[in-house]
Formats: sequence, C-alpha cells, structure tokens
Amino acid sequence: MVKLTIACALLASSVAALGPGVPGDQASSMFRADRAIDDLVTQALSQHSIPGMSIALVENGRVVYAKGFGTTSLSEVRRPSADTQYRLASVSKPITAVGVFQLVRAGTVRLDAPAREYCPELARLNGAATVRQFLMHRTGMRHTTDSEDLNIKGAFPRLGAALERIVQEPLRFPPGTKTLYTSWGYAALGCVIEGASGLSYTDFIRRRVLEPAGMNSTTFDDPAYTSDTFSPGFRRGTIYGLRPSLVVDTRFKTPASGIISTANDLARFAIAVFDGRLVTDAAAKDMFSVTPDSDGRAVFTAGWTIDSTRSLFEYNGSMEGATAYLEIVPAQRYALAILANRERCVPQVLPIAREVRRLVRSD
Repeated sequence: MVKLTIACALLASSVAALGPGVPGDQASSMFRADRAIDDLVTQALSQHSIPGMSIALVENGRVVYAKGFGTTSLSEVRRPSADTQYRLASVSKPITAVGVFQLVRAGTVRLDAPAREYCPELARLNGAATVRQFLMHRTGMRHTTDSEDLNIKGAFPRLGAALERIVQEPLRFPPGTKTLYTSWGYAALGCVIEGASGLSYTDFIRRRVLEPAGMNSTTFDDPAYTSDTFSPGFRRGTIYGLRPSLVVDTRFKTPASGIISTANDLARFAIAVFDGRLVTDAAAKDMFSVTPDSDGRAVFTAGWTIDSTRSLFEYNGSMEGATAYLEIVPAQRYALAILANRERCVPQVLPIAREVRRLVRSD
C-alpha cells in the first residue's frame, strides 16, 4: 500500500509539473518510467553497495522526476531526497565555466585572451594559455595529484595564491595543441573570475550563477561543513566493507571540485542554462562548440565533456565520499543529475544514466 501510494504521488506530481490536460497515454508512459527508474536505482544500490543516491530528471525544461534512495547513515535508515546535499567533485567545473561565460557576457573577459591578463599569477607560466584553452583542458597544465589533494589545506585569500607552485612547473605541451584533463586549470579559472570581477570566486558564483538559477541549496565545501540536509560520504573496501570516507580540503581548487549541491539544484542549473538565464545564445554556441585538437581529439567543449553523438554534454566527478554526474541535451531541454554518497563509483553510475535516458527517450 505504501509503495502504491508513493508511485501514485510520483505520477500526480509529474502530471502537475506538465500542467493540466495531460493526455492519458502520456501520463501512463510517465508512470511506467517512474517505476522503472525506481527499480533500476534500487537494484544498483544493492548490487554495488552504494548507501544513498539522489536523482533529478528534466524533460522539456521541467523537472518530471526527483527522488532519493537508500540512506545517508550506516547506523540507521536516513532516506535522502532530491534536496539532499552531496559534494559535487568535478561536476563543479561546469558551474565555474558558466561563471566565466557570465564575465564574457559582461565584456570583462575575452575567451581568446591570455588568461594571465585576468590572473597575474599565470604570468609565470612558460606559455600564454587563453581562457578558452583553460576551459577546454588544452593548456598543458597538469592535473592535481593525490598527494596534493590530501596535503594542501587551509583557505586562500585569493585563488591565485593557491597557484604559486603549479605556475613554476613547465607546461606539458604548448597551449592549444593537445588535451590534458586538469583540475589545476579550473583553479586557475577561479583566479580569472576573481581578477576580472573584483569579487571572490565564491561571492561571484553565488551572485551570478546560483542566485539567478534558484540554486538555494548549493554552497562551497569546507572540511568542517555540516548541515541537516548534507550526506556524509562513504567508501567500500574489500576487507572492511562500507565505512566513512576521509574528508579532504578542496578549498585550494574550489572551482574544480569544491561545490556542494543537490540533485534538484543541478536540475535548476540545467533549466537556467536552457532558458538563457545564465548564458546567451552566443555564449551557448561557444560553450557547446566541438573543436578537435591537433591530435584530432574532441573530448571537451568549453565546460563539458561530449559523447559520440556530439549532442549530449556531461560531467562526472568522484572524490572522497562522493560521486556526481550531470548530463544535458540542450536541443531537447533534457537533463539528468545523479548524486551518490559513495566514492569512486562512476562506473556504476554511468549505466544508470544510460538506462534512464533509454527509458525516457523511448517513451
């Protein structure tokens, strides 16, 4: 009876989201998809030892499914919802990219200008990588190491100060020629945002991205962060099973992996992108443009990774205690956000995303 009541409530909320007069066959199709997603996620949590997960699905620019599964505690059942907060890990990067495009829109940043024009610390690099090249991981700057993630601690008055050592290292290749994924590069974009706006990265993103999108449950990570709606993180070991994860300090690279959010807020982020509240049509063209590097690789746009169809844009992230995934199809105003409180389980989350997409698109 409880399961039937929940399923009926999901159906009613989905119909309400689309407004009155939803045809019966469409309502029936939504009902079937809801139940199929429920079963899919429940099975995945059990099969892969994932304690908790939250999902939000956007169809035609509206949230049609938003739900939590499992638990946020190993000692008792504390069911998450689509408003439960998780660490986003690298899914922070598209939010930073949109922040950069806000400055492009205002005319204070040029995509093809050297990033050092806005972040003086980058002048020490042995190459003048552009803002666009930083967005697309084509600067030659390396990725952060596990040792850096564990040992760099404390708040930085300016993100440029966090770049002090990395800018002394030679770039791995001339900017613009190849592709190398780099969280350091997105930390540098945070410095660009601060230099061009005159605000701290967190203040700028809050004012120019989170508030316009209605992302009221999104904030910035700190090792001591806690909230009634925040899920702690877990890890799975072969000997000890599930246990609490380490907590790392991401403040040196907040723009790359230091944002905390919810599935519902990520859905709001996608809708705000679709509606033009965060990026103009011209900016969207730049953001989603697919351009191969000199090796013929086209892995990243200016803020997203791309799939083989070049119509679906996504980002996944995994860090101590969390796994996150966001995909959008701008042409169809479709988006899917999946957040989990177990680290290093991107391979288990991606099949869920593919199957949800198949269920929804086939209907």
